[in-house]
Amino acid sequence: MKVNFFYNLKKIFNKLEVFKLRRHAIDSNLFLLNKKCNQVKSILLYFPDYEMMHFGDHLFFEPLARHLRSHGYKLIISPINAMEFYFQDLGYRIGDDSSLENIDLIITKVEFIGALKKIESQILFIDTASSKIKLPLCNDMIEKVSEFLGVQYVDYNPVPSYSYVVNEGNLSFLGENNNYIIFNNYIDSGSIRSGSTHQNSIIDFVKNLKDRTGFKVVHTGSNNDKNCDSRVYDFVDIDIRGKTSIKDLFTLCSLNNVIYNVSFDGFQMHLFFIQNKKSFVLFRGRLIKKNEEYIKKYVNPPFLHDNPRSLIEYIEDIN
Repeated sequence: MKVNFFYNLKKIFNKLEVFKLRRHAIDSNLFLLNKKCNQVKSILLYFPDYEMMHFGDHLFFEPLARHLRSHGYKLIISPINAMEFYFQDLGYRIGDDSSLENIDLIITKVEFIGALKKIESQILFIDTASSKIKLPLCNDMIEKVSEFLGVQYVDYNPVPSYSYVVNEGNLSFLGENNNYIIFNNYIDSGSIRSGSTHQNSIIDFVKNLKDRTGFKVVHTGSNNDKNCDSRVYDFVDIDIRGKTSIKDLFTLCSLNNVIYNVSFDGFQMHLFFIQNKKSFVLFRGRLIKKNEEYIKKYVNPPFLHDNPRSLIEYIEDIN
């Protein structure tokens, strides 16, 4: 609880900093600091702090990175350590804080205003949680940043690239003759909105789904998730909490016999989106109704899709 308290307190102070950005707005959710007239040739995508940039957030920025690279920009990315492999596997150059001063343009989330307010380089802040966004998030970022830079965006792919990393045998326990549901009942972002009622709902749903389909249930999560959870999951067939890496999760979600995801609206869900697979999601809601509508319309999934219902169903709507 103490961790959540300080995390949420940090977010409150950050929102006060972000409020000051309003006078630097160049679009409904874009803000420019240290405006310079020189031609932009090098760009740094900067988001190295997990508290402000969760795993799924990294996926949102990859289509923009790919689009900028295709237009010839010298591109560097500073992600959190655990997601470096994702961008490296896709051929991106990884940077660090030494890249901050020798770059034409830094692109980041508004949450990083505190970390960058003393940097003199030109900085474009994006509010990825703005309810003023009227397109799926990946599409919105590509189109608005392209307009700012003066580059075309007629033909682009807004779906994040997938990293088909080679796992190290950590998934060898999965039988080829079985189908699987991957189940994750943990959440970091917005965990203050996840209580016992939510847990009961998501657990009851996955148990019923298992009964209906006959699929085996694989329980995912971190070692910390497992150590802090005293529940007994007698319906789980394979418990891999704390035994697999983020790389393994990419591999797991891509397997043909991994059919469904049951989780909160987090990273695992987004991996399923990219794979064009179905997730059953317990949505925790938002404090403001228009923010909830934004998430459901433009983040779940974060790219245009012909049939979003084929990718996601909300458990609270089904029950």
